[in-house]
Amino acid sequence: MQLYLIRHAESENNARPEPERVEDPPLTLRGHQQAGYLATWLQELPLDVLITSPFRRTLETSRYVSDTRRQAVEVWSEVFECKGCYRGWGDNTSGGIGFNRQQILRILPGASVCPTIGDSGWWNERSPETEAEAARRAAIVVDRLLTQFGPTKANVALIIHADFKRLLLGQMLGSAANAEFFGAMRNVGVSLVTWQAGRWQLEWLNSVSHLPARLLTSDA
Repeated sequence: MQLYLIRHAESENNARPEPERVEDPPLTLRGHQQAGYLATWLQELPLDVLITSPFRRTLETSRYVSDTRRQAVEVWSEVFECKGCYRGWGDNTSGGIGFNRQQILRILPGASVCPTIGDSGWWNERSPETEAEAARRAAIVVDRLLTQFGPTKANVALIIHADFKRLLLGQMLGSAANAEFFGAMRNVGVSLVTWQAGRWQLEWLNSVSHLPARLLTSDA
């Protein structure tokens, strides 16, 4: 298996100070441009599976890729950003709602949406996720990827989030990876890991060679 871990394009929250952020922002104009460049670059790759999270910023990024490749997207409920969907800032936060199935399908027509996402929002006002819960979830996602695709030669892309991408890389690479030294997780940055001979191997980390310099943004 070849696994491309891709951060979403720039969202409005990425362009705002933390106290002004909202629970589920859309992409900025620059984010839409980044997503277009990402989609054009990915068109050259032999992707078999495209997976994304149910947040609006990942759905909108995935729409560019899906439209360019004419490829359906799988929306997995467990690949969301750390803490989940929440509103507020600092110690004053509460659970948000998140998109429901119909809202997701309006952005990604024809997507295969996780059956746990129904008519109520996918987060449904749960409390923000803890760091320990996020780490356990990352382990579950890695196990699912290995179960479904590990024995195959599939090329799989996940369009996800900066902090969750760090957790996945930590789970895959173990003591060989320290997220403190990964640097900024750029918007639409691509990391490639392969599963072969019973272990993960990092091929690229956070590549943004598909973007012009004027569109580079970090993990703010």
